[in-house]
Amino acid sequence: MRISKFLCIACVLSCFITIAKAQDLKNQKDSMGYALGFQVGESFFLNQIDFVTLEAYLAGFEAGFKGNASQSLVKEPQRSELIKRFQTMAQQRQEENNQREASFNKFITKDLMEKNLKEDKDVKQTASGLQYKVLVQGKGPKPTATDKVKVHYVGTLYDGTVFDSSIQRGEPAVFPLNQVIKGWVEGIQLMTVGSKFKFWIPAELAYGDRPVGQVPKSSGSMLIFEVELIAINPE
Repeated sequence: MRISKFLCIACVLSCFITIAKAQDLKNQKDSMGYALGFQVGESFFLNQIDFVTLEAYLAGFEAGFKGNASQSLVKEPQRSELIKRFQTMAQQRQEENNQREASFNKFITKDLMEKNLKEDKDVKQTASGLQYKVLVQGKGPKPTATDKVKVHYVGTLYDGTVFDSSIQRGEPAVFPLNQVIKGWVEGIQLMTVGSKFKFWIPAELAYGDRPVGQVPKSSGSMLIFEVELIAINPE
């Protein structure tokens, strides 16, 4: 979750914490509030945002929610300065977490890709480090980097987490090949129409050290795709 969202969603969290502790969730408002509260709390936990105290945060939220600006224990301009400091610290912590996760995921990637080549003679590796396996060999033409392609695909992390799938959406994806990640640009040009390949794409050919969408602990992760090339430059 981006740091800018922490403060926005966190405001929702506080007004429901007392409800969740004091009574069962009796209606949609309670359940919705609890769900939002859990999401924010989990985000703080996953991003190790441990430099604020829950008690002080709740006290500040209650004062602000009731419009008690005159009774605020932290007044302007100090309040704005503290919020900016929080955002800076949270951004720094997020970057530190990303780097640590990326180092770990790259270590796992290296091991898994070495095992691929040792254990499966059908897995090939290109000079860039892209690995692929032909699952179905089609007989149609091959696309170029400037073509538009129509594909069905499932994308997972090495632990099996599905982060993207045209199959789940129920509709093939159509896009210019030169506008996607490097691993796709290279890999799909190896395919003929009607083919289905499996790709193992290291972070250097994907999203680098960035997280994969909103998937926790995915910075620097290898991406695994099963891709079916349906058509080139479809109408």
